[in-house]
Amino acid sequence: MTKQQNYNVQEILNGLIKSCIEFNPSHFIPFLLSRNVLTSMPNKTRFYRYYKFMLSSAKENSIGSMILKIEKPEWEDDKSVEYYNLYDSKHKYSRLSIVVKKNDKKIFLDTMPF
Repeated sequence: MTKQQNYNVQEILNGLIKSCIEFNPSHFIPFLLSRNVLTSMPNKTRFYRYYKFMLSSAKENSIGSMILKIEKPEWEDDKSVEYYNLYDSKHKYSRLSIVVKKNDKKIFLDTMPF
């Protein structure tokens, strides 16, 4: 992976969104390596591998163009958590869901298994 650079939270989110919409996981690597990004995985390499796999699966299992919706489910107790959900034009449920918890300086990412 590449050298760490500090991106702000909005730049990281923009990189994540672009990576998801374009099905290009490698676009997110420099943002993921930022010191301002934390993940649920033991390290960022494992997070990236899983993210890449999930994004590839979403692409294979989707019909039509993808739409990203930022949602806050009613059942989520933590109000600082948002779900970045990718939907296709056919299915009712998201093809990929990324849990995002952010504050002014840091962002925490987790991927949902299905």
